[in-house]
Amino acid sequence: MSDKDQNQRLIGWAGITARVPQDWALASISADEKEGYLRIDDRDMARLEIKWMASPGFVDLEKTVDKYLQTVKKAHKADDDQFSVDRDIRVVSKRQMKKDSLATFAWHAQQQQAYGAVWVCKQCDQTVIAQVLGRPQEDGLLDTAQRVIRSITDHPTDGWTTWAAYDFVCQIPEDFTLTGQQLYSALLKFSFTRDTETIEVGRWGMADTLLRDQTLDQWLQRELGKELKSYKPTSDETQFRGHEAVIFAGTRMPPLQGLKRFALHLIGRQAPYKLLGHAWHCEATNKIFVVHALLDAANYELADQLRDLIECH
Repeated sequence: MSDKDQNQRLIGWAGITARVPQDWALASISADEKEGYLRIDDRDMARLEIKWMASPGFVDLEKTVDKYLQTVKKAHKADDDQFSVDRDIRVVSKRQMKKDSLATFAWHAQQQQAYGAVWVCKQCDQTVIAQVLGRPQEDGLLDTAQRVIRSITDHPTDGWTTWAAYDFVCQIPEDFTLTGQQLYSALLKFSFTRDTETIEVGRWGMADTLLRDQTLDQWLQRELGKELKSYKPTSDETQFRGHEAVIFAGTRMPPLQGLKRFALHLIGRQAPYKLLGHAWHCEATNKIFVVHALLDAANYELADQLRDLIECH
């Protein structure tokens, strides 16, 4: 299934991914090394909530569900006669989710209802709670919940982590850590680090406006000029997937950089100093895509891999 499926949108963050209806979008995210929370809304309300937390060792799923439902009830400020729970409903199965430990639930309040599941992933030692929300008596909500929850994955695949929001999807090696993000409809940027290496990927909307009076290379120099100034990059115009594209590279050797590289060499490490990057204009989506990375010499091919794993249309 393509990430650009017309009826579904891929959302991905820190190893958690889900396929949701096209009119749902990422609304809130918070995460660190131990736990995270992701909320996806439609135009009117929250539709999907996913919580995850590190949980090495034994996890009592029944107690986990009880505690979670008490939190939900408190959030709705509901009395017992306004809030009902169904712990016997089958939303998804262990086989469907490929989990050894799983529990499902449903709850109903005056203004909302939800279907959810809780499971333990032994591969990544974490507990995941997911629920799909809707309005009371909403037709087809259970079917939607089953489809969305079945689509959820909770850890990287084959060494790559999917980061996806607002129809922008990229794959980053799982040992890189997110260090910054900008999430807007017209601009998305993600920054990652691994030791001394860095990766930045981004997508700009309204490309026809941005490129009205300038070439892609000229836009790149103006948009990222200050950010890349210390590398003194050179660029060449090229083609990528039939699109107007620019490939650029530069080196960074400011004062003391040579000393730093020598010190790291003494302890068997490299200090990356070469910047490699790609930018292209996708006319089909009216967007500009940019990826650049500061890499060790042994990992230069990663810049091309990062570019190739981004789907633009």
